[in-house]
Parts: sequence; structure tokens; C-alpha cells
Amino acid sequence: MVMRAIFSGSTQIFEEVCEHCGEKVRDIHVSEITTKAPNDPRSFTIRDARNTAITMKTKLQKIVEVTESYKRRGLLDDAEAADAFTNQKLKYGLRPEAMCSESIDLDAGVTQSFCYRVEATPNATFTSKVVGGRTLSASLARFEKSDITGSRMGVDRKGNVIKMNRFKNVNMQTGETEKDSSGAEIERKKGGFETSWFAALNARDRERVIRATQGCRGMITTYGDEVKTMKVVTRARNLADFDRNFIQANGCRL
Repeated sequence: MVMRAIFSGSTQIFEEVCEHCGEKVRDIHVSEITTKAPNDPRSFTIRDARNTAITMKTKLQKIVEVTESYKRRGLLDDAEAADAFTNQKLKYGLRPEAMCSESIDLDAGVTQSFCYRVEATPNATFTSKVVGGRTLSASLARFEKSDITGSRMGVDRKGNVIKMNRFKNVNMQTGETEKDSSGAEIERKKGGFETSWFAALNARDRERVIRATQGCRGMITTYGDEVKTMKVVTRARNLADFDRNFIQANGCRL
């Protein structure tokens, strides 16, 4: 279930949880799940989480209001949105499926919603949602940790493995991008992109380095998981150093 209600004293709190791992995603304010009857001509107001008075909407009006945001974040597709308009109901009433992480892919220019814990804590016990005959964990395990398409971040609600090189994390409670103490948005990098000389290579040279590294048996034997994640490039000062003292030193060619 994507949402659960808990009681703290006399207060009821609604929490949205990840479809896969069950981790809390965010608190749900009552104003987000309250609607008025479709044939009620009266106008009602309700206070939202910021204590702002908003006009209460019908269920269909509420679904229309939030649909585009969910589609942009990969939490609804066109068919699901059309079905929601027809039936006036998302998967969980006014809420679609939820995932525990959102990041802005700076290379693709899109926001991806995914379960990060399936990558960060692979031995944890999850809800084992099955898509296409596979659990989301099994879908993730079929792909390399890092390759020419990027580094694994997690898996989305449909079992697609999400990969990125450069990204900004989104605060799941506020919907705002992660910021440092000065208020500047934080750009994060993963895999080989954490190393400046590798990130500065053109796309063709980066692909060449990745293929040569991950196709080199000697590199795999010597550096193991660092080859899978491409973090092995952090050991070199530059491309020439990596080629001479790592690729060639392990019996391969760049």
C-alpha cells in the first residue's frame, strides 16, 4: 500500500511509502486527500500544510490538477492518466504509486522517480513487487553497476533500471532540489564521473575507457568491484596514466 495512517497521541498522520522498499517517502497533509462531492455547488476552503487557505476540489478536479506533475516524474503514463480521468481514481484514490527517491538527470534533462534502496542496500528485504515476471531487485541485478549508459541509481516502478552520470537529488518532502549551506543546488556525480579527468573526456573517449576497462580480465581480477562501478579511474592522475599503469599493466589495450 502506498499510504499508511499512523497515530501519534490524538493526531492521525498519513505517510506515503515507497512501492518497492516500504520506506517513508513523505508526510501527506489532509488537504491533499480531501475532496468535495461532485454535485455539491457550495465552495469550501481548507488549510494546506503551509497554512494557506485553498479551495476544496472535487475528486476529478483534484486528479486533473496533479496528473501532469506525476507524468513528468514517471509516476503515471498516458494510459494510466486517461484511466484515472475516466474512473476518477488513481491507483490509491488520489495518489499513484510512489518511489522513495527522485533525481534530476542533468544530461537527459528529466526527473526520474525510483527506489534507491534496491541499489544502496541490495541485501535488505523488500516488498518484492513483480513486474514482467521479475521482482524489481531482480530487474536491477541484470544490469552492470556502471557502463556506457551511466551508473545504476535504482529501479523505477515498472522495473526499468535508472542510470545517471550527473544529477541533482530532490527533497521528497518539499519537492525542492537538494541545496548546500549557502543555498546553492548540489550537483552530484556517480561512477567514473566522480573523477575530474574522466568527466572531462569527450563521450567517445569515455566509452572507449569504459569498454577497455570492463573488458579487461586483468583489471577485473586486480580491482574487482571498482571495475564494475568504474571507480577504478580514481586511482589514476589522467588518461595517459590510466592507460599506461592500469590498462596496459594488466595486459590490455585502450
